[in-house]
Amino acid sequence: MQTRFPQAVLLAACLLPTAAFADEITDQIQSAVEAYEQKDYRSAVSDLNYAIAQIQELINTESARLLPEPLEGWTASEVESDSGMAMFGGGTSMTRTYQREAEQLEINIVANSPWVASVMQIMGNPMLMAGNPNLKPYRHGKYKGMKETGDGSVEVSLLVAGQVLVKLTGTGLGDEAVVEQYLDAMDFGQIQTVLLQ
Repeated sequence: MQTRFPQAVLLAACLLPTAAFADEITDQIQSAVEAYEQKDYRSAVSDLNYAIAQIQELINTESARLLPEPLEGWTASEVESDSGMAMFGGGTSMTRTYQREAEQLEINIVANSPWVASVMQIMGNPMLMAGNPNLKPYRHGKYKGMKETGDGSVEVSLLVAGQVLVKLTGTGLGDEAVVEQYLDAMDFGQIQTVLLQ
């Protein structure tokens, strides 16, 4: 009798971009199948968990490319990724911080999280936005969101396909136009493709 494992795990293993890495993962999955057939369930779980962790690492690497490289004159931190986001009810988050002397801009992308739905409620409720004089509707191309300013900071939040939140938070910016420049450097179509596929 043929043993079936979750299709997502097998499909991901087939689509991996690096042959050596893919071989390592598919070997682990095959080892799990063999252990399962021999009723060695602990080994099967261990092998599958290892394969899943390696696939998740590839996903994180691919997702990190969604955050733009620093503009000329700016430096950027490494991308920080969190695929669990337990405190926000699950989902995926990635953050990168950009610096130019005293100017700082942080870009955060959150996908498939209940937290995105709560932000959507604020954006869709004119009364809530009207209650904060520093909060205004905002639009970048076809993407709608909101912009909040105050105390030398600016925060722009945009929704992509109703499931992805892109947030840029700037402090000490000499010109808020840099927020638009970083938005222009982002591929929103790719963000939607990678995070919602």
